[in-house]
Amino acid sequence: MKKLLTAMALVFAVGAAVPVSAQSQAEIALKVERLEREMIALENRLRGGQGAVPSVSSGPVDPADRSLMGDLVTKVGSLESQLRSINGRLEELEYKQRQMDEAVELLRKEMTLQAQETAQAQAEMKAQISSSSSSDAGPATTTTAPASAAPAIELPDADPAAQYRYAFEFIQKNDLDNGFKAMDLFLKANPKDERAGNAKFWLGRIHLLKGRMPQAAQQLLALIEEHPNHDKRPDALLDLADVLIALDSAPDACNALAEFRRMESKANDRLIARARKTAQTAGCSY
Repeated sequence: MKKLLTAMALVFAVGAAVPVSAQSQAEIALKVERLEREMIALENRLRGGQGAVPSVSSGPVDPADRSLMGDLVTKVGSLESQLRSINGRLEELEYKQRQMDEAVELLRKEMTLQAQETAQAQAEMKAQISSSSSSDAGPATTTTAPASAAPAIELPDADPAAQYRYAFEFIQKNDLDNGFKAMDLFLKANPKDERAGNAKFWLGRIHLLKGRMPQAAQQLLALIEEHPNHDKRPDALLDLADVLIALDSAPDACNALAEFRRMESKANDRLIARARKTAQTAGCSY
């Protein structure tokens, strides 16, 4: 009898340590309470009104008591089996939860890295606008206007070179909205001019900086396809790769990078380093 009580105590201790659900705990509590009542009844019957529980060797055991003890042992075994099953299910759920947590953490790191690379690319683009001023703008021209008045976007009545300088001055000042308007007017007025490729490049670049990815792709592709020997073609290919990555089209971005690599000899070290970073983001070899 004492061995049985000890075994049941161990089972209950193990069961209490397992973090089961509220419904499973209630079911186990009812079973334990029922077993306790049956054990008390058995103990009272074995005592037979005496002050101590008789040992097995003190006399023959009542068949009814033996049957009751067997029934209790069976129920304890069933309870142990249920606890093992519950513990197994909990371990499986914990394993799946760990897998899900790891996947979420990996996704969070990838999104953070992508955001950092996008911010870095935009900073490089803005820096390039400043560095390209001397080569694109030509001789500088100055105009005076009231500081409080917004400039009217209208091309000057002059040759294409002066009109291009007028449009590009807005971009030099990082006034991208007015720069876009003026550059668009220049391209419509001078579609065959030698500076048309430059205009398409800056229109595509401003679209990219403003987050208008489909429009950026359209302008950059126009430069890449219509001006195969243009000086800005390597820059346009890298910008196009960034646009395609943002549009969830990494394979097309890899194609743009492959085209960039074929004309890598015309690119500077800064562009080559940027191309390698972009290739890593797109998941293609370089």
